[in-house]
Amino acid sequence: MKAQHSHPYPWLALLSLLAWGQLALATDFGRQNYLLNCAGCHLPDGNGSPPNDVPTLHGIPGLFASVPEGRAFLTQVPGVAYSALNDADVAEVLNWVLLNFSRDTLPAGFEQFTRDEVHRLRAVRPAEIFKVRDAVLATLAAKGIAIKY
Repeated sequence: MKAQHSHPYPWLALLSLLAWGQLALATDFGRQNYLLNCAGCHLPDGNGSPPNDVPTLHGIPGLFASVPEGRAFLTQVPGVAYSALNDADVAEVLNWVLLNFSRDTLPAGFEQFTRDEVHRLRAVRPAEIFKVRDAVLATLAAKGIAIKY
């Protein structure tokens, strides 16, 4: 006679598997990496700290993403350029920030950052990042987009 080995509550085993699956689907690594690597300065809500020259992430990055030099700038700020995160994780964080804090200001047809784009742009590390920012602001102003930074 063959012994049967079955779970006494098969529905409980199924429920456990479903719960783990939902947990895996709900994991948001862009958000997690933002909280671990960016929120110390930009704050968990993305509001930044104007007295410390840490800008808000609401609105401005979406406007920057509308011009090539602005996209480059977003990858070259020191906290991004020198982050220990790999290029794929940086792309994921940038996309998370843009879609969660700056969705209303993203350009029509916005294309998310890719690992390859981040790798290429992040390799350039300007010595005077504030001059780069000023140039992006001037480019946007010429297009009629004035940002009070």
